[in-house]
Amino acid sequence: MAYYEMRAEHSVDIDVDIDWPIAEQRVLRFGYFGKETLKEVKLLVCTIDGCLTTGHIYVSEDGKEVLSYDVRDAVGIQLLQRRGVEVRLISERNCSPKTLSAMKLGCTAEVGVADKLPVVEKWRTELNLCWKEVAYLGNEASDVECLKKAGMSAVPADGCPAAQKATNYICKCNGGRGAVREFAEHIFLLMEKVNSAGKKP
Repeated sequence: MAYYEMRAEHSVDIDVDIDWPIAEQRVLRFGYFGKETLKEVKLLVCTIDGCLTTGHIYVSEDGKEVLSYDVRDAVGIQLLQRRGVEVRLISERNCSPKTLSAMKLGCTAEVGVADKLPVVEKWRTELNLCWKEVAYLGNEASDVECLKKAGMSAVPADGCPAAQKATNYICKCNGGRGAVREFAEHIFLLMEKVNSAGKKP
């Protein structure tokens, strides 16, 4: 028998009723992997507007759209790709192909998608993956079904309530402000757990 004292930031004392919502928020903030067998993430699907970007669209005088994204998120995508994770982008809006190409993220993108679940299902089938190997980052009600299906899911801090209720991880960062990088780090944590579990005799 052994005794292990958890660090304060990793634990919550539940003594009175008010402690329950605190514990719930802690789980939502830092994630919960549960007791199910963990799978290594092989595919991350990220919503463009509101996750990769802030959702703001700048329009020039000649009608051209200008989007901005955080360099931290681009680095997060690159780190995932180096670890063998396929990263794909999806959007309900008809984003300009030239704009997406200019971002130089090296990601397949599907735009003008009214129903996202069939598209993600198609990608999952193409890559011969199960849903536990799929991670999804979304922020709107249209992302709810994908968030529920994915083995790992996350919503930016400023995501809509419906999306936040459907996920098992709420980022500290807002969309377009580091949420992708934060979720990437969360995925790496899962991968470490998977690798550790695989090394156990």
